[in-house]
Amino acid sequence: MPRKSKLNKLKETILAVQDLNRNYWDMKRDNTVKGDDYFHCKANYEATSRGVTGERVAKKLGNAKENFDYYYNQIWKGLSKKAALKDKAHDKAVNKTGRQRAKSGVYRNAKDACKLYRVRGINDKY
Repeated sequence: MPRKSKLNKLKETILAVQDLNRNYWDMKRDNTVKGDDYFHCKANYEATSRGVTGERVAKKLGNAKENFDYYYNQIWKGLSKKAALKDKAHDKAVNKTGRQRAKSGVYRNAKDACKLYRVRGINDKY
């Protein structure tokens, strides 16, 4: 099997970052209480659907964000270390579900793969 060119890896990286960014801003625009799990799953599914490089990008950026949020949640939101750790573990598990479902080949798209996290109020366009 031929290896991906550096240009293809770069393109996949850029597209995966765009998937993560778009879903972040969609989540902010949608502003549905308890809707963030859906958008986390969907972002990771879409980035991973790009290929191995997209999956790596989703995992690295997702882990970096959750590591940042661990401290942010304690300092700015007043969560205890235990609560912040629980939130971090939960978000990482949701991200992993999105990546695993993308690789499974079972789902047609991110919306279908992540519907278990969809809560009432999320706009149908997402």
